Amino acid sequence: MQIRDQNERVHALGLFRGSMLMYAVSLELILKARALFEEKDNILNGQISSFKEFMNQWKSKNTNGHGYMEIVNHYKIELSEKEIELLNNFQSYTSWAGRFPFPKKEDKITEMEKYGRVSGTVKTRHKQEIQEFLDKQMAAMKI
Repeated sequence: MQIRDQNERVHALGLFRGSMLMYAVSLELILKARALFEEKDNILNGQISSFKEFMNQWKSKNTNGHGYMEIVNHYKIELSEKEIELLNNFQSYTSWAGRFPFPKKEDKITEMEKYGRVSGTVKTRHKQEIQEFLDKQMAAMKI
């Protein structure tokens, strides 16, 4: 698609960022579903009785609860290198890039100023990779 003017550029950028956010949120939600599945016994016996208690199982104190790898590491979810790359590519879109023009953290802003905005890419293969990742997590939960 050739962009002819600034309005088309803004429109295309909005579609791109919106798509990236939706992909990123789908990855976050399946990981949180997997975490809930792993905690099902603790939920059923009352050890975890609220969403906050659930989040406290894996969320670090100074994070926003959107960290894919916090869930993966806490529950020891096995991932391939390709899956780790996929999660890393979309991670920034759940924490800032899908909603804000600049990162929240100063060091990330400085990095962006130095190297340009690098906050993930979307390629044709991502649709298939995301679907495979979702299918794998659902299979692990026997859904």
